[in-house]
Amino acid sequence: LFSFRASINLKVIANFSEKLFATHVVIKVPVPKNTSKSKIKNSFGRAKYEPEQNAIVWRIKRFPGKAECMLSVDLELVRTVRPKAWVRPPINVEFQVPMFTASGVHVRFLRVYDKSGYQTNRWVRYITKAGGYQVRI
Repeated sequence: LFSFRASINLKVIANFSEKLFATHVVIKVPVPKNTSKSKIKNSFGRAKYEPEQNAIVWRIKRFPGKAECMLSVDLELVRTVRPKAWVRPPINVEFQVPMFTASGVHVRFLRVYDKSGYQTNRWVRYITKAGGYQVRI
């Protein structure tokens, strides 16, 4: 049986201030079920083919703001008996950006009224989390 080849080139740009950074970034790039081998090159983090998810999973611990990351994948696909068109599912992205609010909302003033003597800390934690972020290709 002959095999086919496919290539994936992905560029990710952090579109927020260079003073901030994203953490726990996980990018899942789906690949066809008949993928047999993959050759992966990436500029940040770690990427590997995970056959149980039918995806290239790219993990980046710390992604600085205004930075660009590249992922290049060469796939080897096994010929199937009954060829079927691949539907190209969306790319899934998970991330967190500490001390950033995507909406721009900031707490300017907060007063706590408590008669029990509770001691408050003057600190607000902002965090932006990706809910269900998907990109169609």
